[in-house]
Amino acid sequence: FFFFFASSFAINTLNTHPSYATIPRESRVVLHSMNDQLSLKSVIGFTGSVNGGLHYTRCGRFVVFPLGSVVVLRSLVSKKQFFLDAGVGKKISCVAISKDGSFLATGHETPASFKAEVTVWGLKKAIDYISNDNDVLPEGCLLHVLCQHHKRVEAVDFSCDSQFLTSLGGQDDNDIVVWNVKTGAAICGAQASTEFAHCVRWINKRNDRFVTCGVNHARVWQVDVSMPKLHPIDITMGSIRRVMQCLCISEDDSFAYTGNKTGEVIKFNIERDDIKPFNEPEVNHPSLVGYNRDRFSKGVKSVACIVNPETGNTNVIAGAGDGTVQILNPDLKRIPSHEAKLHGAITSIALHPDGQSFLVGTESSQRYSIEISTFTPELRETCHAGEIFDVRFPRKTSEIFVTASEQDIRVWSVSKRRELLRINVPNLNCYAVDITAAGDSIISAWSDGKIRAFFPESGKLQFMITDAHCDAVKSLAICNRAGDTKTSWHLVSGGADGRVRFWQIHEKHQSMIHSMKEHRDEVNAIACNSNGSQAISASADGSCIVWDLQKGVRIHALYAPTVFNAVCYHPDESQYITASANNKIGFWDAYDGNPIRFIDGGESDMTCLDIEVAGTHFVSGGADKNVSVWHYDNGKMVASGKGHSGTINKVTISPDQNTVVSVGSEGGIFMWRDFRANASN
Repeated sequence: FFFFFASSFAINTLNTHPSYATIPRESRVVLHSMNDQLSLKSVIGFTGSVNGGLHYTRCGRFVVFPLGSVVVLRSLVSKKQFFLDAGVGKKISCVAISKDGSFLATGHETPASFKAEVTVWGLKKAIDYISNDNDVLPEGCLLHVLCQHHKRVEAVDFSCDSQFLTSLGGQDDNDIVVWNVKTGAAICGAQASTEFAHCVRWINKRNDRFVTCGVNHARVWQVDVSMPKLHPIDITMGSIRRVMQCLCISEDDSFAYTGNKTGEVIKFNIERDDIKPFNEPEVNHPSLVGYNRDRFSKGVKSVACIVNPETGNTNVIAGAGDGTVQILNPDLKRIPSHEAKLHGAITSIALHPDGQSFLVGTESSQRYSIEISTFTPELRETCHAGEIFDVRFPRKTSEIFVTASEQDIRVWSVSKRRELLRINVPNLNCYAVDITAAGDSIISAWSDGKIRAFFPESGKLQFMITDAHCDAVKSLAICNRAGDTKTSWHLVSGGADGRVRFWQIHEKHQSMIHSMKEHRDEVNAIACNSNGSQAISASADGSCIVWDLQKGVRIHALYAPTVFNAVCYHPDESQYITASANNKIGFWDAYDGNPIRFIDGGESDMTCLDIEVAGTHFVSGGADKNVSVWHYDNGKMVASGKGHSGTINKVTISPDQNTVVSVGSEGGIFMWRDFRANASN
């Protein structure tokens, strides 16, 4: 009892403790406001795992959704994208927009037990600015960065008058805090429950009451700002024990609807008394009303209330884990005519302000639009839901690129930001991809030890090298050797078994010319020189080996006590550049393999590299989630960009040298503006 009282007292007086103050304005970072920052050109992706992450703005002209550590603001009219990034560099875990559309809040997730931030943005100011044909957001859109919760912010929501913001901590925190939106000061807080809480929602007509739900509990809270104090009342649930994972409130504030892992939508009466002295009896107590008997498969992950314009009754749109979207009537019975089946678990339902349609976001990172009258889904956007391992441009065009990910390969249009082709190989991961010089084959390396080639127009299998390696094929590169043609060319592959193999590809068959085994661990990267006579392989065993592909022997080797993750040639082939797990970028002499110098590439493992054709600048990425541009001769960083929330697995420069594309473990594709402008500055 004394422990609980002390904890509650500490949280209820947050605004008096200096460590809970907001981050000063001078230390806030906006992505586009600094000269040494890479600016995002566009992105492809959507973090579909964030429950309730997809939103319409109040005006209905923009869609808001999270990707990595960035909030994307996409115009439905011009199709332009704008980005809100506080420089936090941590995965977004929740998103909320105030009911009047003035503010946007995001919660973040951090590793270990570090503080997780809540960021508050002036959304109306941003929309007004970009509505005047401005391409980037102004400074001052970021209002507050609030630090209170440990490790993860589970949910955020605004009061009906946008005066207050409530944030709910994750499982390791489980505290609920009420903030003043104008000042960014914490007003009061308390433990959400003895059990883990998942959701928080303010009611629609009062700014002093909100509802929370989670594991085996639901609560209606009253806020007394004058004291300050939070007063919860547990909703009577009888013998029902459910893990509730989504929540919505009816328009008249009479009922709350929750979805649970059992597949039910539960209806609660949330009428309660105001805060009374302890000796006065209750008149109204929140209680269970009912739940649907016909359960949804794989649980209910998203719910939204919608008013029937003909009857005035409140219906519920439920999104299930099996991809089912369906409307339930006020008695929580399914309406058979209003059901749709989508790909992936439904994690977001966003109603359009006109009430005629809604957007649906799925766990597989797909976005659909559904007209309520016809209930026919229309696929709007697709993207990778899992980790992306590689990205490549064709040698002669910058209009398309290819990505390698979990279970598929995809071809994308740069200008339209749309998927052009998808090649599915179920239950396997594609670790590397390359495109032939003629552009008539997509070559890929897979986790089952096979190399597969596909036609780029149809996606059909062209050929397959079975048992290319004993274990997974981790890297590959196409050699541009003299005499190679469309029907006869060469390929180098590296495997998790440590072998490097040299292949000749014919129209009807494929033959292995050399198999070279000197690495003692997996081969993470391979690069070939301009005439295809040599290749260099980077391995996790702490060595990079330069191979004579004609003879199949080692020329020389580079050694360091680290794991080499990437390697490439300087365009004049006088030096090699390496990226390694000791945070270093290494420069090596190509004549004898001796090291020239090492520079600190970042705060964590360096994982990928690419160099421009002129050799003046190169780009790197790593586990610190930064994309960095470096001057080759002096080894100084000239620009960097943040946006990824996970390790950057690959960076590449487009053939026209105007765009840098980076891909990462969160499944996002980030396209950065002309990095040479930053370099010249």
